[in-house]
Amino acid sequence: MKQSFVNAQQLPLIIEPNGSGNSKQELLQWMQSNKAELEKKFFQHGAILFRGFDIDTPKAFEDVSMQVDNRLRNDYYGTSPRNIVKDTNFVYTASELPGYYPIPQHCEMTYVKHPPISIFFYCHVEPSYGGESPLCNFRKVYADMNPKIRDEFDKKGVLTVRNYSNPAINNPFNLFQLKKWNEIFHTNDKAEVEKQCREQEIDFKWMKDDNLRLTHLTPATIKHPVTGETVWFNHSQVFHPASAPVEYKFIHARQQRTKTFFWKTLIAAMVKIKSLHTKPIDQSMNVLFGDNTPVPDSYMQHIEEVIWKNMVILPWKKNDVIAVDNFSTSHGRLPYEGEREILVCWSA
Repeated sequence: MKQSFVNAQQLPLIIEPNGSGNSKQELLQWMQSNKAELEKKFFQHGAILFRGFDIDTPKAFEDVSMQVDNRLRNDYYGTSPRNIVKDTNFVYTASELPGYYPIPQHCEMTYVKHPPISIFFYCHVEPSYGGESPLCNFRKVYADMNPKIRDEFDKKGVLTVRNYSNPAINNPFNLFQLKKWNEIFHTNDKAEVEKQCREQEIDFKWMKDDNLRLTHLTPATIKHPVTGETVWFNHSQVFHPASAPVEYKFIHARQQRTKTFFWKTLIAAMVKIKSLHTKPIDQSMNVLFGDNTPVPDSYMQHIEEVIWKNMVILPWKKNDVIAVDNFSTSHGRLPYEGEREILVCWSA
């Protein structure tokens, strides 16, 4: 197999056929024969892209992912809408959010008791326009942050806040609300919701009109379980309201379209208006410091700048499979138009 990089950050490591051996079975055999080396490079670089192989079905994607990490699972307490894929046990659509909606960089489910160890993405339908899934080395993000800001996060930790609405209430004008609580927990039974929250060590509170508030108090960072490096590991750049307009500012600078200018302007206005009449704890999603004090908007501006400086953006090609070390490397999604089908699975 041929191994290469396309950027100075050496993220991701790209593995391609060396000649005509591009079948799924040949790849699986090579992975099995080179398991120790593959694991070492996986943690070293943070992600491996398998490109040019005949991985043309969701089941084939599941098989390759299982070869990297056989601890695949299907419990999901994240915010992005996902649907399971037919004829697989662990493969889901990566997100059902509309194409104009960006997904900022994040490590998966940083706020739960047991976040995924690895996460895998598969390009079943190549995007017509945009729709890249950028990667970022969150070890480097932590190292590059302003020491004052970094130290405050280290000292205080983060409180992740998510407010979910009653399943019977539908508000199509709330663009910041991603799911209802029955979609998170796959049940309408409040007792079952409470049971799952206790199992996952999620603090919960039933609000007025059967709305549900979830909070998670966690450190802002983790020590990588293999390398021991400190990793930026929280959802502040996803859930903090000030992050959305900054994210779209960078997106517009990259895509330079009338639509991105429209969304950049609209989101900035919406965030400003909502902040005037909604307390931080009542926002659909937010991140506060662990002592319940607000995280300044300027901090989020800085963190976004560091992330975008270190981001790696590669276009998808059909049948691409990328394995990501969730404890060191973040992922996201840029806006897209036209066809696009990216699938996902993850390990315990």
